Amino acid sequence: MFVESAFITREFKEEQIPILEKVTCLSVVNKGTTVVVINGVSIYPTQKQILIPPDGTFSQVQLEVKYLDTKTSVPVIVRKNEYSKERNKILLIYKKLI
Repeated sequence: MFVESAFITREFKEEQIPILEKVTCLSVVNKGTTVVVINGVSIYPTQKQILIPPDGTFSQVQLEVKYLDTKTSVPVIVRKNEYSKERNKILLIYKKLI
């Protein structure tokens, strides 16, 4: 049986992340200056975290994303301006079946 897959890299600058389908592995890189909490896992600025290890399975993934101020750990209010977009930025690197 032959299965096609591809690595996809997408950058998100806001809290809304689509549902990812047929994902076989998923890593997150925090490219902003705030702490991001994704499905309960804290990821600090410049840190890379593997959320789904490559184990040969695939699934549908919905991520809950919250940004926290690095000094106070209080949730950051996301506003539609350039400043918040630079502070709140993550990079998703995932492999999916096509």
